[in-house]
Amino acid sequence: MRVWGKMSAGPRHTIGVARAALAGKGQHDLLSEAVQTLLATGEADRFGAWVEFADDASGDPARITSFRGIVADTENDPTPGEWSRLSPEPPLPQQLLVDLQTVEQELTDPAERVMIGTLIEMRRALWVPLVLHGHLRGVLFAGQRKKQAPLPRALLESVAAELALALELEDERRLGRERQQDSRCVRTVLAALAGPTPMGDILTDILQDCTRQAANEKGPAAIFAAVGRPLEAREIKELSPTANHTMCFAWVSGDAAWARALESKPLSTVWLQALESHRVAGIAPGAMALDEQVARVVAFPLLAAGESLGVLVAGIRHSSASVAALEHLELRAALATAALLRQKRSEETAEQELHQQAVLAAVGSAAIVINARGNITQQSNGARILLGTRNASPVQTSALNPSEHFVDLFSAKELPRVKSWLAKALLPAPNPGIAKEVLQEVELRNGTRVRLQALFSTADGGAGALLDPLPELGEKRKTDHGLAEILNVIEWLEEGVVLLGPNREIRALNSRFGQIIGLTPEEFAAIKTFDDLIATLGARTADPGNFADNWHSLDRSADGGVREELYLVRPVPRLLERAARPILDKKGALLGHVEIYRDLTAQRVFQSKLLQTEKLAELGQMVTGIAHELSNPLTSILGYAQRLLLRRDSLGGSHEARQIFQEAERASAILRQLLLSARDSRPERRRVALNQVVTRTLELQRFNSAAENIRVELDLDPVLPFVNGDPGQLQQVLMNLIGNSRHAIEAQGRGGIIRVKTRRIAEKRVLLEVSDDGPGIPQAIQARIFDPFFTTKPAGVGTGLGLAIVLGIVREHGGKLHLTSKPGQNTVFSIGFPAAAGLEMPLPAIGDTSLNRARLPVLPVPESLETVHAGATLAAWAGTRVLVLEDEPTVARLIADVLEDEGSRVDVLLDAREALDRADRVTYALAICDMKMPDLDGEHFYLALARAKNPLHERFLFVTGDVLAARTRDFLERYNLPHVAKPFRVEELTDKIRGVLGAIPPLEPSRTLVTKKNAARK
Repeated sequence: MRVWGKMSAGPRHTIGVARAALAGKGQHDLLSEAVQTLLATGEADRFGAWVEFADDASGDPARITSFRGIVADTENDPTPGEWSRLSPEPPLPQQLLVDLQTVEQELTDPAERVMIGTLIEMRRALWVPLVLHGHLRGVLFAGQRKKQAPLPRALLESVAAELALALELEDERRLGRERQQDSRCVRTVLAALAGPTPMGDILTDILQDCTRQAANEKGPAAIFAAVGRPLEAREIKELSPTANHTMCFAWVSGDAAWARALESKPLSTVWLQALESHRVAGIAPGAMALDEQVARVVAFPLLAAGESLGVLVAGIRHSSASVAALEHLELRAALATAALLRQKRSEETAEQELHQQAVLAAVGSAAIVINARGNITQQSNGARILLGTRNASPVQTSALNPSEHFVDLFSAKELPRVKSWLAKALLPAPNPGIAKEVLQEVELRNGTRVRLQALFSTADGGAGALLDPLPELGEKRKTDHGLAEILNVIEWLEEGVVLLGPNREIRALNSRFGQIIGLTPEEFAAIKTFDDLIATLGARTADPGNFADNWHSLDRSADGGVREELYLVRPVPRLLERAARPILDKKGALLGHVEIYRDLTAQRVFQSKLLQTEKLAELGQMVTGIAHELSNPLTSILGYAQRLLLRRDSLGGSHEARQIFQEAERASAILRQLLLSARDSRPERRRVALNQVVTRTLELQRFNSAAENIRVELDLDPVLPFVNGDPGQLQQVLMNLIGNSRHAIEAQGRGGIIRVKTRRIAEKRVLLEVSDDGPGIPQAIQARIFDPFFTTKPAGVGTGLGLAIVLGIVREHGGKLHLTSKPGQNTVFSIGFPAAAGLEMPLPAIGDTSLNRARLPVLPVPESLETVHAGATLAAWAGTRVLVLEDEPTVARLIADVLEDEGSRVDVLLDAREALDRADRVTYALAICDMKMPDLDGEHFYLALARAKNPLHERFLFVTGDVLAARTRDFLERYNLPHVAKPFRVEELTDKIRGVLGAIPPLEPSRTLVTKKNAARK
């Protein structure tokens, strides 16, 4: 038994760390050899060596919790046992633990010397990291009792390097043993799968390998392991009605108590999760103290081609809990999957053979099963009758010989064709049961002409054949008398219809089929045979080869139906649904096929547009969220930039400060427009200034236009009357028209000009005109551009809904839309709206009418802060207390600075619940509150004050970046609450404060006015 921290008593000959490692010594012996080697030099008073111990290893070097080692002293005094453990954390030097560098310590402070037991009595210390693959795997230590004594740095680093190589060698040996164990397991299982070994024995061997742990080996080392398979429906019915079992754990190794617990919670949740997610799942045993050695229960889904075959569940012991252990178990789960897959395929093969026998016994047609050598193995009663009696004399009538070769059934002239057919029919199919080859007409040796068709492929390389007698000429004439009536019926159908006969001949095509496919009358008349039809259609599909294969596959199928989608690329892109099924007579014989084609183009486009609409709605929510987050820093930048401008020093008058303020103003305007555009606002009718809608829309389009070398020119009537409408919908109209113009100009690749014009065109009419100098709209499609889903843009670019939406909104607003376009020159959309009764809306002064050269006007700076904020209203409230509740510290500080400049005392709080408690104890003249806050938001904070009848709720001002949200707007309107929208200017805030305080008498006046911290006097 090895005792950590102690070395063997008495003198000992040292052989060195490297030789000890080559001799296969363990960690304890390696450390003892290292310490003995260091002691033999006598270059320090105390030496220590610690490494990550194998029994404590987690498999992740970054998660080492403690080291074990040996400490020895030159005075031969026994060292305390607790020194054998060393925790890799402070007070060890950070340079050693993080930077993995050698550290020398001067232990002059007594407090520092007693922090680690190993440092007792030491005046100098040397720490050397033991690094392996970039991770700290251990530490070497040397200590001196004398302050001036040298430290053997080179010696310790040399021994550390030898120990690192020794540990690496030990790791490689361990990995080699584990890989050998995995290889043995794989070879054993693969050999068993190749032989007749029962599947249950294979799974049992795999599970026993999971729980087997040899001496000094880590291996899988599971406490228990079990494999479960899904119960079949009949098995579930045989169980108790109250039982809730879906999995049978029939193969178990290790502790059986754990295996029984798998069928109940909480352990059943882990394998259910693995089966549902198709991923490895795990759970800690928790309170299930069946075995304290189990660290984690892990479930591996056993999947093959996406299908779940079962689950392997194992309980990993604490000493083996590592990533490597999971990998070993995952390998055994893969072997268990292979065993279950072999069992499943064996069962499917047996089931297929039984099915073939049942089909042959029940079918009335002539069906024959052929083995891989071409011999007949089974036949139906219909085959016996067809081959033994028809057109044969009584002498020739005999039972079919089961061992007869299949080609001997046919006449001599047909042998080459039949042999070729048989060679193709016996080729391996992608899946057993799929038909492959057809001979439309062939003669048997008894003179009967039949249609030879391969029904299925067998698991042993054989095939099933159907001999379908062909009708006589007289019988064929009897079947043609109703063809004319069928043609009359299918001509009235909205779907395209194709009727095929049993020999692949085309019996009927309706004209709607030609229209859907896009055939000219000449192409439609030229289709006479099945091959003509495939050749004509193949040139119009995106994948002609696959299209032809699908048609041939249908023709070979004797039963079942087909439903698929076909994408045509010529003459116009179309999406068709093709539904086909066989036509059978009363006896089940194949008479032909019918195919029905439906045009799904409009339906699929509508579905894709709905999906795009949902994506745009999600994008709008994302934009509003981002805009709301940006409003807080913009408020701080705008407010403090304005305060900086109001200072009377050099910073206040600087050009840089003015530029910061102007750009913050510009960003704030863009942010508000984004919120206005993205919000799903309720339709409303109010007086709207059309010029403002134009300028706001073009501000959002500025970047796109500049990036695409497109110049936007404005010609706005300065005294344009208002219109009654929804500003959001009118903005959407303008954005769609400008977007169409931009796309048209971009398509010609040389830049261009978009002109937006507003005019009063009559006493009660207003004109909005959008024009461009793009390529224009062809005369042939001008009448269709307002149809839903009509677009000339490539797939994935145009939706075909933009102009349809524009026309609908214009009509809802009582307007009229007119299009004028000259191909190759320009396009003009003119919209006339009825003017609203009332005053005209003057156009705000702007500089250059060219949008991409416009600049914001320079904001006039007041001479002093008093000229903006001073007034009788706030002066009367000087010295009073104001509560500021805002979860964004910079915005809260800005509001407090503005109020303190006016002489108010401000309490700034970031938490609403703390503010409720403060409002109960302190009397405030005013509360300024943010709307959106974590835990308790502004709305509920206000309602809590109102329910408590706190008079502060009557002196309330909201500061919010979400004023455009429907819920926020409803709340503010319901309680008639004042608010200021972020980002705001300083004067906007002070004006709102005056409005709130001016509506009510002041509280008890302050006897002493608080000295103002006016920013202009700084």
